[in-house]
Amino acid sequence: MVEIARQAGVVRATIYMHFPTREALIDAVTVKAIADATTVIGQAEPERGDPVEALRRVISAAWKTLSRYHALVTINTRRPYQEIRDHHGPALAALQPLIERGQDTGAFRADVPATWHLAMLLALIHAASAELRNGTITEDGAESALLSGVIGALRTSAEASCTNGG
Repeated sequence: MVEIARQAGVVRATIYMHFPTREALIDAVTVKAIADATTVIGQAEPERGDPVEALRRVISAAWKTLSRYHALVTINTRRPYQEIRDHHGPALAALQPLIERGQDTGAFRADVPATWHLAMLLALIHAASAELRNGTITEDGAESALLSGVIGALRTSAEASCTNGG
């Protein structure tokens, strides 16, 4: 809290006046980060075009927005899974129709529920953020790995074979 106050240019008491605990501050910033990501997801038009390309576009836009929040991602991954999932509800809800559309068209695997794909996407975003913060990958490398990992995991084997020349 001392460091946050210093960075904000205020005294610690000012921070505590608005956020009585560290957890309250983290929750407020988490809500803001997810609202930002949800807005960007909508602006990336997940309903437009081929589901695979739409997912690439949406993930790329969301990743760029989340770049301000990598430290927060690290903090939040220590929370119980259901709490993380609940916090991310608005962003996941914005993505679910795209995943279901991809499943309906045969672009994405339908042998697992859309909620599984969303959980995997969330886990991969957190993993990419952690690797970036650990310095094991660059920002561009993390985005590229995230995109290829998500798309590779969601695509049907027939769809992946067509793209890979098979």
